Amino acid sequence: MTATLNTKKGRPNYFVLVRYKDEMTGKKYQKWVSMDIPVKGNNKRRADEKLRKILAGLQEQQVDLSNDILFDVYIENWLANMKHSIEPTTFDTYKRNVDNRIAPYFKPLKLRVRDLTPAHIQQFVSHYLKTVSANTVHRYLANISKCLNGAVKQNIIAFNPVTRIDRPKKIKYTDAKPYNEQQIDALLEHSKGDPLEIVILLAVFYGLRRSEILGLKWSVIDFINNTITIKHTVVPGTKVLYKKESTKNDSSQDAIPMPDIIRDRLLR
Repeated sequence: MTATLNTKKGRPNYFVLVRYKDEMTGKKYQKWVSMDIPVKGNNKRRADEKLRKILAGLQEQQVDLSNDILFDVYIENWLANMKHSIEPTTFDTYKRNVDNRIAPYFKPLKLRVRDLTPAHIQQFVSHYLKTVSANTVHRYLANISKCLNGAVKQNIIAFNPVTRIDRPKKIKYTDAKPYNEQQIDALLEHSKGDPLEIVILLAVFYGLRRSEILGLKWSVIDFINNTITIKHTVVPGTKVLYKKESTKNDSSQDAIPMPDIIRDRLLR
């Protein structure tokens, strides 16, 4: 596999021309990969550095660049490329979807990426609607669609077939029944002395997410000004816990007042 830096007439950015040989058939292929680096300006060094990274990544993952690549292989390669560009927890979710649902469905079909049609995607939807919710199927489709957007950019396919199907209607969850005042009092009373007492207190008083409660550190609790600042989160992955120095929303990092009941329990 080789890669060279190129320009195209009338196009503002650099391109990489990748040449690839199928060791099984001996056939040679080439693929143009667009870069987000403009030709104008002193960008040649930047382009050369990115060229080397692109080539190294392709060689490491042994990506098949031919138009004959099977979809189950292509989406697994896409997943490997996504690993370093998204949050670890997001990657875990993508990986579960691809490994457990998407790849196992398409692998027996032996469909090439270029042969995928909206009908194939529609059949995929119908298959999984028998066992999972419409909202879950939407998550599978989101992964497939992101993957196939890459195939469009690489000129393997002319359009993304996911955009041309009838998606199932999402179901809006409306069954949430928050506790009333009496129920909250009963919960706090019954949780006294339980190892989860402080967790329940924090959830009741602040409405914090589970990840925010689990991420609390003593360093963010100010007993002088009686405030708590939510700065860290702990999120469960497939096999590990991910500790993040950030919250889902920036506004969550504001200092919040600490009432006496929380202060007393923390001091104990």
